[in-house]
Amino acid sequence: MGRAGRQCLHANLPRIKANYAPDIFIANGENLAGGYGITEKLFKELISDYGVDVVTTGNHWHDQPETKNFYRSTSQLLVPANMYNVSELQAGYCVALTKTKVPYAVINLTGRLFMKGNNRCPFEYLDKILANIPSGIKVRVVDFHGEATSEKQALAHYAAGRVSLIYGTHTHCPTADERIIAGKTGYLTDVGMTGAYDSVIGVEVALSLQSFLSPVRPRFKPAEGDPWLCAVLATIDTATGYCTAIERIKWTD
Repeated sequence: MGRAGRQCLHANLPRIKANYAPDIFIANGENLAGGYGITEKLFKELISDYGVDVVTTGNHWHDQPETKNFYRSTSQLLVPANMYNVSELQAGYCVALTKTKVPYAVINLTGRLFMKGNNRCPFEYLDKILANIPSGIKVRVVDFHGEATSEKQALAHYAAGRVSLIYGTHTHCPTADERIIAGKTGYLTDVGMTGAYDSVIGVEVALSLQSFLSPVRPRFKPAEGDPWLCAVLATIDTATGYCTAIERIKWTD
């Protein structure tokens, strides 16, 4: 979320690599550009400077006009496949090799409950995408960008045994319910925001209060104070694609 989130991630990169050396590194980047979408420059920084393998997004993916053009030129930037303003199924998932040459897939979907726009059914689109992924690709990760915890949990149970990990994004508030569903699929309702927590979901407190107390809604600005890094770490059996361990990460120093 904004500059504070970028700086927090950058500062913690050495710790991430030293503690975990992740074979797949996925980041949701839909609030990188001042809280409103992602620019090509910031996307390239995540890939080249931060070592992120795949960047997912959500309902703010189109806030920067340039994104509508450049996302089609790379498989490393995903937009929600079932969102009302996304026409290509392929835009919502990718298939690649990990650093140790293990094939994997990443899927990006959005919810319908309490979300703007006439988004299409995430359950249906999960099925469509999984049908397009070769059966030999066992490691499958889903970023489900949604507001309602019930919708996120329902999709996780629907996907159980068919994906390795499904985690929620969008609310900017980390949840404490990490678990392995059916002994196969890692799950966390919401990873939470990497950004400033002296805020209202990453927005400067005064501006957020004004939006509730005044009939005139101000343009939000990302806050800067008290940065946290929030993430989820999953260990996946590459032979079966099943999650064997899941850990929620919250670094506040």
